[in-house]
Amino acid sequence: MLRWVAFGFFTFFVLAGLGCGPQLKPDSRVGGLLTSKSAQVETARPVDQPSYYEAIGIVHARFNAVLSSKLMARVIEVRYREGDVVHKGEVLVVLDSRETSASIDAARANLNSSLAGVANARTALAMEQGTSQARIHQAEAAVLQAQATVASAQSKLDLALAGPRSQERTQAHLAVVQADSNLTLATTDLQRITALYKQGAIAARDVDVAQNRYNVAKAQRDAAQEAENIAQEGTRAEDIRAAREAVSQAKGAQKQSEANLQQAKAASMQTQVRKQEIRAAQAQVGQSAASLKTAAVSQSYATIAAPFDGRVVKRNVDPGAMASPGVPLITIEGKQLRLEVSVPERLIASIHTGTNLPIRFDAIQQESTARVDEIVPQGDATSHTFTVKLIVPHSSVKAGMVGRALIPRGRRRAILLPASAVMERAGLLYTFVVDQDGIARLQLVTVGSSMAEKKEILSGISAGDRVIVSDLQSISEGDKVEAR
Repeated sequence: MLRWVAFGFFTFFVLAGLGCGPQLKPDSRVGGLLTSKSAQVETARPVDQPSYYEAIGIVHARFNAVLSSKLMARVIEVRYREGDVVHKGEVLVVLDSRETSASIDAARANLNSSLAGVANARTALAMEQGTSQARIHQAEAAVLQAQATVASAQSKLDLALAGPRSQERTQAHLAVVQADSNLTLATTDLQRITALYKQGAIAARDVDVAQNRYNVAKAQRDAAQEAENIAQEGTRAEDIRAAREAVSQAKGAQKQSEANLQQAKAASMQTQVRKQEIRAAQAQVGQSAASLKTAAVSQSYATIAAPFDGRVVKRNVDPGAMASPGVPLITIEGKQLRLEVSVPERLIASIHTGTNLPIRFDAIQQESTARVDEIVPQGDATSHTFTVKLIVPHSSVKAGMVGRALIPRGRRRAILLPASAVMERAGLLYTFVVDQDGIARLQLVTVGSSMAEKKEILSGISAGDRVIVSDLQSISEGDKVEAR
């Protein structure tokens, strides 16, 4: 609409002769005749071409990050400035890390202490297990011994209560008979040897030997006689009481041994306590390791690195300043740029991810095609538009520039002229038209969308007009033109 208004005002001023149009060169004449200039002329004809909707948008970086600190620390170093290219992982800002380093040292010391606690608890468990097993084995042996003592004492008591058997009496009598026989033989030998000694036939030593055999035989005979008397008399009450006392003492010793065994087994439960201590020490190790890991993570926050390849677009801090959590320090944007345009909902069905669309950047006078990278699925309920993001191929394009994307919407008839046929003067667009007499006439035109090397002429040129498409700078109003 503005172009049509401008065109009307220009036409009015030219016709009124106010001189508000572009400064035109005077006619070049030689001897009163117009000079003739050669130029390429093209006849304007409507052509059938695709119709496009011009979607205007802003260029944004695909990745954009505002980096801030998680620590309250002083800034030691800022290594990049605006416009510097950075790569993923490169350190951008360095913060004072002395406090976090101290935290790491303390966490590491706690971890070492916890590991030592686990080792001590395991050693105590091993010692407790060895001691407990030895005590249990010793107590079990004492119980077995006490049981054997009780059985022996009980057997003796049973014998005392039963008294001597007939076989024992007979055996005791036979022992007396044998002892009497040995004593008789020893007496006879002693008498014979004594007589021989008195006669001087043998030595005194032989008498001593015979006397010794006699004494032994007599003692054996007395013992056999005593045993026979005991066997004949039976077990005495004193012996029975002694046997019963021995049984009672043996049973008491057995109970004490069994109690000691139970105590040893109860003491072995201390190993469970040691195991609990080990588990507690291991939990302390885990907690200390987690504290060390947390301290290490906090230490990593002291260096702020680039999360992706890109360029620094804003630097908010200098060395010596105090960084606070959440306060921006530096802003970077990725190298890849995208043109984000708003497309009416009636045209969104014709656009698909991966397809190419014509785009144009007026600021740098560049045209090309761009691939559709993303179509935001949620539309704007107020404007009924959807955001379409296209990958920008130009390295000279900057974030924040305005771009245009041409969205196909059918076909139409239009007049297209080469871009070289249009020139700009005083902010307006003109072209030269050759009239029937071959004279160049300056014509104000309105230009629509541009595609590659062609410009769409919306007004000022009609079908059949002959338009100069080359050497416009050498042509002046009123020149005679020879078309080539």
